[in-house]
Amino acid sequence: MIWTLFSNEWRATLRDGRGILVLAVGTVLAIASTWTTSSTLERERIAQEEATFAAREAWDARALDNPHARAHYGDYVFRPPGPLAELDPGVQSETGRVVYTEAHRQNSAVHKPQQESASLLRYDRLEPATVLQLLAPLVMVLAGFGVVSSERESGRLRLLWIQGVRPLPLLLAKSLALWSLGALVCLIVVAVHLAFSGPVEAGRTAVFIGLHLLVIWVVAVLVTCVSAQSRRPGTAAALLLSLWVIGAIVFPRVAAMSAHAIDPLPGRDAFQAAMQEDREQGMDGHNPRDTRRQAFERQVLEEYGVETPAELPINLGGLVMQADEEYGSQVWDKHFGELTEHLVRQSTFAGYFSLLNPLQAIDRASMAVAGTDLHSHLEFLRQVEDYRRVLVKRLNDEHAFGGSRTGQPARVASREFYESFQAFDFEPLSLRSLLGKSKIALFALLIWGLGSVGYLFFAARRMNRGGLL
Repeated sequence: MIWTLFSNEWRATLRDGRGILVLAVGTVLAIASTWTTSSTLERERIAQEEATFAAREAWDARALDNPHARAHYGDYVFRPPGPLAELDPGVQSETGRVVYTEAHRQNSAVHKPQQESASLLRYDRLEPATVLQLLAPLVMVLAGFGVVSSERESGRLRLLWIQGVRPLPLLLAKSLALWSLGALVCLIVVAVHLAFSGPVEAGRTAVFIGLHLLVIWVVAVLVTCVSAQSRRPGTAAALLLSLWVIGAIVFPRVAAMSAHAIDPLPGRDAFQAAMQEDREQGMDGHNPRDTRRQAFERQVLEEYGVETPAELPINLGGLVMQADEEYGSQVWDKHFGELTEHLVRQSTFAGYFSLLNPLQAIDRASMAVAGTDLHSHLEFLRQVEDYRRVLVKRLNDEHAFGGSRTGQPARVASREFYESFQAFDFEPLSLRSLLGKSKIALFALLIWGLGSVGYLFFAARRMNRGGLL
């Protein structure tokens, strides 16, 4: 019976001009969003590869110089897109992808694609995730708000009842038909992604599809049951569109505003001032009159058992610069560690709204699977800082222990030494790790999935008792 009802529902959708139009619009949006996002990311990937090659070539081709001078010259590092960035770019349009690494300073990430878009365009980036998480539910609402209420209004629902059709199989079949409509859009998005992208991670892609099919099922059941409990199609349409606006527009903004109001981030100026104040408490490696530097130099002289820097078998300048770096790293760890914890707390608080809104739950889970969420960005910044510290320490050690002595002309390191440096290679977090950091969103999706099944039985039982028949 369920299969017969399901087939009849699809035939009715194909006969209905409105159903064909909705399906066609959904398909066009799916293809257009995936194609534009894939082509945009491909251009950015090519440009990034060229920039990475140019930066490395400039490093190797630079005239031989003093190691500490090379530390000030620094290096550029680039973050590659997430494993499934073509499907869900996530926060990458808001965060920087390029970091300039140098001695004594930890620079912020730059090159934010969102800054390059036209400022007057409110929604200037049509992305596959937007289609799956916002437009597909809207398509399902427009296609299914009268799936039961229209039949009630026309009297066909009573005829089905007389012919022996029970409410639960009826609602289940209609939910499955509506779900298959959304699932078709989802599969088109992924199919176009596979056609335009290179090799993909099968595990991530399967999890991405599964999570979106789950939330599409939740929307299908919600649309069907609301239609079943409404006397007129107009009433169901008004209620469902209101729910869509709340879930797609209102709740995400309320979550962000609430997180900021309850646990506000420090202002940029205040943050930089606090960091600068702590930085000034440490040694100034470029100021010979700095008292902390003088104390450090005396300590080194005592360790080597000499009385003057000229007697040292090493170059004291390299040790001073590295000591300055290590203190700066402590300041960075303190302030940016607190900032990271702050951002994670805000993200966790906003995540609790997923329990009230399945669209927010799938948004957060989708970014995690795609490797484009906040945790992935913070991991990129952490690895960049680790790379910077290793880079600068090797240069300072070469300055200190590479053969020159204090007071002698700056020693020029060999080309083989500079060519031995490896370019930055970002290692993204594993899928297991990212899913572990998105437990709230995954739990919310599980609750919504089970709740939709319960709602289906509740609506069927109410119809079985004669309610709104």
